[in-house]
Amino acid sequence: MATLPVFEILGFPVSLPILVISLLAVIIIPIVLGKLLASGSKSGPSSVILLAGPRDAGKTSLLLYLQEKTLVPTQTSTTPATIKLSPSVLSPTDSQDEGTSTKPFHIRDTPGHSKLRNTAINTIVQPTESCIGVVYVIDSAVLSIQARVTETAEYLYDLLLAIQKRYATLSETSTSAESVPLLIACNKNDLFTALPSAKISNLLQAELSRMKETKRKGLLNAGAGENDDEDLDFVLGDAASDQITWEGLKEFGVDVSVQSGSVKGGAVDGWTSWMSACLDA
Repeated sequence: MATLPVFEILGFPVSLPILVISLLAVIIIPIVLGKLLASGSKSGPSSVILLAGPRDAGKTSLLLYLQEKTLVPTQTSTTPATIKLSPSVLSPTDSQDEGTSTKPFHIRDTPGHSKLRNTAINTIVQPTESCIGVVYVIDSAVLSIQARVTETAEYLYDLLLAIQKRYATLSETSTSAESVPLLIACNKNDLFTALPSAKISNLLQAELSRMKETKRKGLLNAGAGENDDEDLDFVLGDAASDQITWEGLKEFGVDVSVQSGSVKGGAVDGWTSWMSACLDA
């Protein structure tokens, strides 16, 4: 019977079978681990629906209402909060239709304070984030005050611009770049001072247009040309026009919807149907 050769490695005798097994282990184990990690990343972090909006608009109330199916007392949040939910929580209470999606998803609630909004912006622009929709919750009962309209529109402008930037970046590397839809959820429509969604929609488009005009003039005064690609970093929509409309923004990958509702009144079916559509897309 032939004797298997023995090799000396670092002063130690090693038989051929042991050497072969060791070499295979060094090659195969990293490959197997890589595949396991890759498959885990696909089934791990689920799609994210982002909740954003000014302070005291009702974002955290909406988050907890979806989780608990009842109104839960809240206070102004200062840190982001993310919860994992089943798509079934988005089904209307009187409906048996649970949509086509079965995979759990995350809802991320972000603070509305002006100094704490980076989390929301980063969730949109970071390529590692699987943000599939943004729910911009606003207080429809305070928008008869111009200062509140301005505050609401300022944050909305930043979010819409972040979506536009994301879409533009993805379009450079893909012919089928998908936009991130945004829902303006006009909360507290059960209050006497609440404005209807159509009125709010017009107010915000007008205020966004005014802000865009100011930003464009600032760029031109600083010496930036109207046709510079650099303008896209600062201007929402068409860089050659001051006008902003929801329809016009679609060309730039920004799809906006506006719906009234009330977390306190349990009137959120329109919003949850919109979220469900994001999961099914």
